Amino acid sequence: MPSLSSIQVRTTTSVALLVLMVSVVIGAITDVALRRNIRDEAFRTVEKTTLRWSAYARSGQLPQPIPTSDSVDLVQVVDAQGRIVTSTPQAGRTHLSMFRPEPGDRLQWWTECLPDERCVLLVADRISPSADSPVVYAGAAEPSILATHDLEYAIAAGALVLTVVSAWLTWRMTGRLLRPVERQCQLASTTSHELRNPIASLRVLLEEALIYPDRVNPRDTIQGALSAAERLEAIVEDLLLLARLRGPEPAHHEPISLGALVTEEARRHSGAMPVDAQVAEDVWVHGSRMQLIRLVSNLLSNARRHAATGVTVCVTSHGGEAVVAVTDDGAGIEPADRERVFERFVRLEDGRRRDAGGSGLGLAISREIAHSHRGTLRIEDSACGARFVLRLPLTSATRHRGLSS
Repeated sequence: MPSLSSIQVRTTTSVALLVLMVSVVIGAITDVALRRNIRDEAFRTVEKTTLRWSAYARSGQLPQPIPTSDSVDLVQVVDAQGRIVTSTPQAGRTHLSMFRPEPGDRLQWWTECLPDERCVLLVADRISPSADSPVVYAGAAEPSILATHDLEYAIAAGALVLTVVSAWLTWRMTGRLLRPVERQCQLASTTSHELRNPIASLRVLLEEALIYPDRVNPRDTIQGALSAAERLEAIVEDLLLLARLRGPEPAHHEPISLGALVTEEARRHSGAMPVDAQVAEDVWVHGSRMQLIRLVSNLLSNARRHAATGVTVCVTSHGGEAVVAVTDDGAGIEPADRERVFERFVRLEDGRRRDAGGSGLGLAISREIAHSHRGTLRIEDSACGARFVLRLPLTSATRHRGLSS
């Protein structure tokens, strides 16, 4: 099965090649169409001038010299012997062309390059079908867009830009679409690995009881099986909670006194490892009571597990935010591991040693709850131990009372 990154690369490459091919085809058609339209329009303008001076020649009213118009400055009238009868000053006394239209095909268009390397669009018209008829020539300099490859360069640059932009957008879009899939694949892989251990332990206990019924204490087998089942249950419950946090239906939110909630949880967690609660009054947030209880409980359980003599939890408000800081006096967490501990199933060596039966999802759930409440949860520097700091937006009423005081 191809990796997600290879799918992204192949999709982006395919789209880029497709856009490039379509751009080349459209660019070529556009180039031909534009050149033809510009050329035909220029020839029509020259043709109008040719026909106008042909009418003057037939009526015998040709001026000497022929005045120059704004768009067509090359006009010559040449008799049947090849003598220049009259011309514009720009045309001079040098023949614009030696070509003479046939009597049956009086009006002709063509492009001719002069000795000075200028190319002009020429239109020739026989004044009459007779063999000795004079010919009126009119010409204009070839438009620069036809004389150079600037149009092709512009179209090529546009095709290149379109291809690059399409490739970039495809890369971004496929990356965004595949990112949840990649997260799900990683979660499935990690979850299966974490579930394998308690399942394997449970299987070994049961197989030993069947193979060695005389040497295995049934009570020990049942206790071991219950322990493995409890870990499985904890992992499954935490995974279900993570799924609900990312689900489309938000939990019920209500105004909550964060100080009262933290005080209650600190009281519930007090025991062999004391928890000192230092709570500021009148700190209110808007959120799910059950989710915030789970968040604070996870932080306190984690702190008590790693503390040496006790845990301190503080509730304050600052800059429009409620701040909950949970600090233990244990060994602390290295800066390199301060983000890793919030990943699913990541448990540092000290955590595994202190609690072998944990799911490894508590801190990941805590950060998800913080994010779902438009807050943050991170580990900050501390004089000793680890310091987890939760920040949540204060309710408008709390901010108003803070400003009034």
